[in-house]
Amino acid sequence: MKETIKLILIFGTLMLLLGFSCFGQNQTDSVNLDAFIKDWLGVRYRLGGSTKRGIDCSQFTKKIYQVVYNKRLGKNCAEQWNQTKRIPKDSLKVSDIVFFRSRQSPSGWHCGLYIGDNRFVHAANRAEGVKISSLDEPKYKRAYKGSGRLN
Repeated sequence: MKETIKLILIFGTLMLLLGFSCFGQNQTDSVNLDAFIKDWLGVRYRLGGSTKRGIDCSQFTKKIYQVVYNKRLGKNCAEQWNQTKRIPKDSLKVSDIVFFRSRQSPSGWHCGLYIGDNRFVHAANRAEGVKISSLDEPKYKRAYKGSGRLN
């Protein structure tokens, strides 16, 4: 019993520290999103990949929408950009997609899923894989292109 309570407290603290938030979501979506992110953190980046053996940023956001929200997203950042409605940065809600210009990507795009508290989850690069980052980090501030919301 003590072990179970201890694990629950540790997991709850971890969720708060990582900035997960269910504000603006129903309870089921929040639980599913948190579990999805926890399951994918650390998976390596692979351009064009869409599995646990390696995934790229747009396939990662596409998979989140498919698994957590049961919605379809385009196969790359440009399609996802065109599929979503532009929203101001100060109006971001959990599940919005954040887009960036990228010199590292052959397409020139990068994207991730906003998770609250000015943070987003994304398949970052080969060195870091799937991770949580802050929109306040200088490289993401400079590269920020815009945000989109799927209706």
